[in-house]
Amino acid sequence: MVSSSRRIALGAIFGLMILAINGFIPAPTSDFLIAFQSFFLALSYLVLGRGGASYVGVVSGVLITAVKISFFPLDLVFSIMFGVAVDVLATAFRAREDGKANALRLVACMMISTGFVGFIAYYVTAVLTNLVPNDFFLDLTVLVFGVVSGAIGGAVAARLWNRNLMARFASGQ
Repeated sequence: MVSSSRRIALGAIFGLMILAINGFIPAPTSDFLIAFQSFFLALSYLVLGRGGASYVGVVSGVLITAVKISFFPLDLVFSIMFGVAVDVLATAFRAREDGKANALRLVACMMISTGFVGFIAYYVTAVLTNLVPNDFFLDLTVLVFGVVSGAIGGAVAARLWNRNLMARFASGQ
């Protein structure tokens, strides 16, 4: 069981890192940096267990919403949706078994999560509300880059967990 102080501390740190990387860059340019958010959400699932990515999604969503108030409530909803999708899919795929991350399952989880949330975010912001430009090639590039970035974020998180962090954090769970 993860202590509440560890959950709060890591949620705040990972949420601040997501804000520092994605928060001050306008859409759709910030969508090209989704690898960092994918990495921190995957790592939060591995470190905190079930619900960890959702918690970091809420924290980062609140922080990004405070910076990009014109996109309220969309940034908040999509950040939470991304965290919940990571938690649900990582649990369903058993991306972490016996304390060890299964890299292929975590990569698949992150690819599906980024693709799913990215498509919904694109549809809402570009098609329904026209908040960002609706250019087919730009949208296709962002979607493909998002899925690839999700794979990279999941792979790096799994490698970092298995090689360095598992021994440090697994005993506290």
